[in-house]
Amino acid sequence: MNRWLREPLLHFIALGVVIFIAYGLVGEGEPDERDIVVTRGQQAHLVTTFTRTWQRPPTQEEFDALVQDWIRQEIAWREGSAMGLDTDDIVIRRRMRQKLELLAEDVVTLAEPTEADLQAFLEANPGDYVREPRYSLRQVYFSPDRRGEEAARDAEQALVLLATDDPALDPAQLGDPLPLPYQLDGESEGAVARQFGGSFAAALSDLPEGEWAGPVPSGYGLHLVRVEARDPGRALSLDEARDAVVRDLEHRRRQDAIDELYERLAGSYSITVQPLDGEATGP
Repeated sequence: MNRWLREPLLHFIALGVVIFIAYGLVGEGEPDERDIVVTRGQQAHLVTTFTRTWQRPPTQEEFDALVQDWIRQEIAWREGSAMGLDTDDIVIRRRMRQKLELLAEDVVTLAEPTEADLQAFLEANPGDYVREPRYSLRQVYFSPDRRGEEAARDAEQALVLLATDDPALDPAQLGDPLPLPYQLDGESEGAVARQFGGSFAAALSDLPEGEWAGPVPSGYGLHLVRVEARDPGRALSLDEARDAVVRDLEHRRRQDAIDELYERLAGSYSITVQPLDGEATGP
């Protein structure tokens, strides 16, 4: 049964049935257009929507209000349609498109992705599921605004001093103040880039570990950097990235379903796009 639910053809057959039934219901309602029936299915839908939004079922008073609101919407829709208010209304056109696409998405959600589906999606998009490199480091800043052309020379001289590993030497006292941390512990490459800039973060992978190096430029100026520890990035396993893979795969499936729906429906139309030069072309 699960295998059949995963068949794309079945999805669109089901979608076609849904659309056919929807049109049929509209047609059947025409002789009794003054009758408004709040079906059990519609009431269940109201309860489901409320529960998803508020993470609890509605009270009886809230449920009664939901039903009355639905009735008002139905009255407004029928009266507005009778008055022609829906004609060429961009808001209504957009809403109808949203509802049609929601139908397509609902069909796709009939089948949950299997482990094989998730693994295949992960392997097809390896760059999206990686653990960034992480760094523990110290940095000493030299300001071009304060030191001018001497900033690079001062940094080189400080590097010579730091290479002596003199325990009495405080590295932080060799540089200039900077409203960023002197020391980072286990920060991701992205977090480092957000603080010091992308070029600074990218340079860290080439620095030796356990010794002072540089100067490394950033958007602020120059830095001497000591990489204390480096945890290289790696691809995540399915167990590690499961939530993100499930979310992304379901999004891709919904988008694919919408694209295929429009492709199928467009086949029943003769589509002409009038170019600006006045010569009509096909789609």
